Amino acid sequence: MELLTIEEIVKATKGELLCGKADLQIHAVSTNSKEVEEGTLFVPIVGERVDAHTFIPSVIEAGATAIIASVEQDLSAVKENQAVIRVNDTKEALQDLAAYYRSKFTIPVIGITGSVGKTTTKEMVSAALETKYRVLKTAGNMNSQVGLPLTIFRIDHTHEVAVIEMGISEANEMDKLARVAKPTHAVITNIGVSHIGQLGSRENIRKEKMNIMNEFDEDSCLFVNGTDDMLMQILPYSDFLKLSDKEKTHNCNKIDVSDATHKSLCLANVVTFGCKEDCMYHATDVAVSNGKTNFYIHDGLQEENVQENQIELQVLGEHNVYNALVAIAVANKLGIETSVAKQGLKEYLPLAMRGEIVKANDITIIDDTYNASPDSMRGGINVLLELEDVHRRVAVLADVLELGEHSYSSHYSVGEYIATKNIDEVVTIGNEAKAIVKAIEDAKANIVVHSFASNEEAVCYLKEILKPNDAILVKGSRGMHTDEIVSAIKQ
Repeated sequence: MELLTIEEIVKATKGELLCGKADLQIHAVSTNSKEVEEGTLFVPIVGERVDAHTFIPSVIEAGATAIIASVEQDLSAVKENQAVIRVNDTKEALQDLAAYYRSKFTIPVIGITGSVGKTTTKEMVSAALETKYRVLKTAGNMNSQVGLPLTIFRIDHTHEVAVIEMGISEANEMDKLARVAKPTHAVITNIGVSHIGQLGSRENIRKEKMNIMNEFDEDSCLFVNGTDDMLMQILPYSDFLKLSDKEKTHNCNKIDVSDATHKSLCLANVVTFGCKEDCMYHATDVAVSNGKTNFYIHDGLQEENVQENQIELQVLGEHNVYNALVAIAVANKLGIETSVAKQGLKEYLPLAMRGEIVKANDITIIDDTYNASPDSMRGGINVLLELEDVHRRVAVLADVLELGEHSYSSHYSVGEYIATKNIDEVVTIGNEAKAIVKAIEDAKANIVVHSFASNEEAVCYLKEILKPNDAILVKGSRGMHTDEIVSAIKQ
């Protein structure tokens, strides 16, 4: 992080300096009282369970240079080299300050969002860009209204590009994130049913996700999955908006977007990617062998010099083909040739708990336990099917949370999908996931099914039935803690 003065912080947050000198400087921003040291600005967030304002006395004692607070504080312990700033809302102040800090940099910022695959896409885009640039990318799950600002503060003068993951779970959230990150380009991976319980419909999810482009200008580019039924409507609508009134000789299906997104669609370019030939970046001849995926990428943007390159990935799954396609597309936009960018993709390996394939006790485990949605469960099943030299294929699937009234139908649809595949056994954990088993039973598929109430029960059963050369997929929402199952199987 580059240095900020107290004077800058006060102006950016519209705060009031209660004590301390305006020329004091900070070199770090933290919401964690345990990470505070001299030179740190502490921002206490008011959460559902804990109000971090209670940690301010210990933060003062730890030597924090500055503190932002939204409630009255006892300033008697504050030292001469410390400052306290009063604001109305600490989370808003954190975002305002991050937006100000972001404005200090003119580097390209790639925003990544979507119902499924944000993190893997972020990692692949970064891998492609790192073949030429020094890249700052989101660490862990720092993609929320608190996490994203903290990510922005990690940018410094050494970075040439930033790749920022942007996750939302409620209405009007993406606009706040876009105001902070100000993406110059953005990727939308898909529109699924994650958080549909809060947002109500896929149309609402699309509208919310598209707010990622609210800070775009005429040089900006939106990359969308051209095979997603909701996203494939964006390109024709964007093209239609760019026509003059005289040129609009046909009607076009209108998409419900915010006013800010509408303005951006009139300016920005939209690039599609996918495995269909009408996508600007598309893949052909996809082949899987020896744990690797190979395909040819075609760039339909340059008709006079169409690029055709073979891409090799060290990962399985069609979803990773899509991730690689958009990674190449973004790299091309930033001036990196496909022949260069693909070398970064060839070296990419999945993060832990995100489709990581490991072997333990002669059993192949697909550890995809970080989180889950119905769409990503189907993707995980596809990876399980692509494994070679496997005796039996077992899918262990736990509840997908935050689906609201759509929970039963969403889980049931996963079961319907599995019923058409060559899966030997399905084990579910939790009440909601029982719908997966119900769908398989209704389809009279030749698949062994079992449901358990807890991870412990499932582990006991799995340890009895798993044999050498079996392959197992383990997946569920983060709150289901399915990583416990993977750990037990490894023992």
